[in-house]
Amino acid sequence: MKLILLITLFLFTLSAKENLIIKQGIQNLKNYPDIKQNYNYLKGLKVSLIGFKEGSITWHMLLVINPKAPKGPFWFLPHDNENSAFTSAIYAIKRYGGGFLAVVNNDNRYNMGQDPNRNFSLSPTKEPSCKYQMAPSLIYTQTIMQIINRYKSPNMPYLALHNNTNRGSISALKSSPKVKSFLAYPKSKVLSSKGLADEDSLVYIAGTSPNPPMNKVKKLLKMGLNVKYEYVTSANNDCSMSNFIVLNYGDNYYNIETEHGKVAIQKEMIDRLMRVIY
Repeated sequence: MKLILLITLFLFTLSAKENLIIKQGIQNLKNYPDIKQNYNYLKGLKVSLIGFKEGSITWHMLLVINPKAPKGPFWFLPHDNENSAFTSAIYAIKRYGGGFLAVVNNDNRYNMGQDPNRNFSLSPTKEPSCKYQMAPSLIYTQTIMQIINRYKSPNMPYLALHNNTNRGSISALKSSPKVKSFLAYPKSKVLSSKGLADEDSLVYIAGTSPNPPMNKVKKLLKMGLNVKYEYVTSANNDCSMSNFIVLNYGDNYYNIETEHGKVAIQKEMIDRLMRVIY
């Protein structure tokens, strides 16, 4: 109860920074791999280490803000092993303002067995449809969403950055009853695995209608971005950020996916997505 009270107080007085922020400044955080790898690029940005605990899991995240333009697009990066996404996020906020929140966990994808991107829920009990959620995550979810909503411009959608494996499960060539794919290029070009046409380079959107929002899809395709659309219901909710957002905030979510190491491609995709949502 005391922890919940402290976090609640923090969320309503985030500017006071007395409850969740552990350290500030890249000089004080230079031993973290993401900071070390991007030290020079982070200069001029406001960097803070945030920490909190829920149940048996302690969470640490880096909050990075462009102090010259703190309100703008805001990105969430749930996986610490997706290093290209972190570098791309720095590029995004330097160019377009805003900020990002990135889970840090010694370059590991999971934190004590929990996938950070399968842990979004406001339920006081574990969601029955969320097989990858280990325990209730009310504090985790409220903390992240309060931070995002503080810094995200009201006219901006909810944004995420991910990296994936070559021809893995997240592919523009794969569809299912729940997820439909749309190619911005001929299939032969997509199979060549080059640049924006690569099956691993795509924008992931979600909604609560079984019918994809074709106006939105067509805008993305016109920008040369492959698209995946996920149909979300309370019954098939998997506690991912995409599912949580569309079930609680409306169909207002975009995630840019690229293969690990494809920083230049992810930056180009950010630029193209910005031309769609601005």
